[in-house]
Amino acid sequence: MNRKTRIVLPLVLVLLLLGSNAWAQHGYGWEAGSGKTYDVELDLPPGPPIFRMTSEDSLHGKPKYDYFMLVKAKFNGVYDLEGGLQDQETFNVGKIDVWGNDNSNRYWTDMHQSQVRFRGQRETEGGTLVGYMEGDFWGGNKGYRLRHLWVDYKFVHFGQDWTFFGDKGIWPNVLDWDGPPSGVWRREPELKFYFTNDSHWQFDVGLGQPGAEVTLNIDPNSQVSKAYQPVPDFIGAVQKSGDFGHIRVTGIYRTLEYKVLDENQSEPGYGGTVSGFIQTSSVKTNPIQFQFYAGQGIATYVVSFSGMNFDAAEDGLGNMKSIPTYGGWAAYEHFFTPKWHANIVGGFSNFSSHAITAFDIPGTDPNIHATNTSIDLNHYYGLINIMYTPQPALTFAIELNLGNKESKYEGDDIDTGSEHLTSLEQSRSAQRISFGLFFDF
Repeated sequence: MNRKTRIVLPLVLVLLLLGSNAWAQHGYGWEAGSGKTYDVELDLPPGPPIFRMTSEDSLHGKPKYDYFMLVKAKFNGVYDLEGGLQDQETFNVGKIDVWGNDNSNRYWTDMHQSQVRFRGQRETEGGTLVGYMEGDFWGGNKGYRLRHLWVDYKFVHFGQDWTFFGDKGIWPNVLDWDGPPSGVWRREPELKFYFTNDSHWQFDVGLGQPGAEVTLNIDPNSQVSKAYQPVPDFIGAVQKSGDFGHIRVTGIYRTLEYKVLDENQSEPGYGGTVSGFIQTSSVKTNPIQFQFYAGQGIATYVVSFSGMNFDAAEDGLGNMKSIPTYGGWAAYEHFFTPKWHANIVGGFSNFSSHAITAFDIPGTDPNIHATNTSIDLNHYYGLINIMYTPQPALTFAIELNLGNKESKYEGDDIDTGSEHLTSLEQSRSAQRISFGLFFDF
């Protein structure tokens, strides 16, 4: 794909999006093309699930029990137009191999993101009890992998779910069910207490699994070592809902524990998010969704940086310091007809550390060793897709993904093996066409 095509194709699709009228009703949760999971409230349209059992007896105007199972089959296809992500099933810009030089095209298909979902609801004298379990086949051996397993009763919600530091009520309708790489999409065990009122305000407060990711000095003379995390993450949120959609604001405070000469010390982490789901038409279609975050020591909650040990790192004085990060994404979905709809999504993320005592720059071969060096990572991405839903449980889709990763390092000494530098910068773009078929049964 040449540069002119890269620019013209997205612009043409954007003009089509902005120039058409909305027709279809929004189908989040049940729509075959959506990877959005379920919440406590459930509004079932006609059609699936087929495997459903409902009690003939009722209590409080509802069936005494209501159980169902749903399989969301996903044929996941990708064609990499250039290098950087050929080894990745998802378009995670944070994993672009900026140091590689292989720009080979790649065709790949799998069914690993297909999901099996179970949900049960019981009516008791004391209130409604809801349980939910969801998994896919994205594990290392492609066996069944637990994604969600939670229980909800009155104002208590506990189990493994999307962290309420984020926003479970938003999800762009895209082919990559890993979510936007600059989004807060962490799944961990949590305990949440939530309260609502007649004005459609909701207040959440609770505890999250700490799961701190700390970059340790690779210098064997370092006095810093890992420690168990004795304190959970403290999370709070407030959300306002209405006919317009909803707006949500969250906050988090963390304690990142480590050891210095076998004595436990800690470094605080904190941050916040602002997110929303906004209807743009009177028939509640064509939503705008967005999420923005900022903080220190919260990289583990962001897709782009999760698993990279970027919450905190040791500085040149032997102290651990939490590291700032910020980013966000925005999405717009447009329905041309009841069967044809399209989405456009854009996002960014930034990670800028202090001077870290010593580390090997990830992805380099042979390893480039850096001493008293800072890390600055910038990720940018965008996508546009078109989806066709001939039946409520069946969707065909094709999507264009564009991304760029910039890696910058500045410090006292960056040893490449052949020379010593004080700064090093590398960037790389990636392009992918994703295609697929979704079927609920």
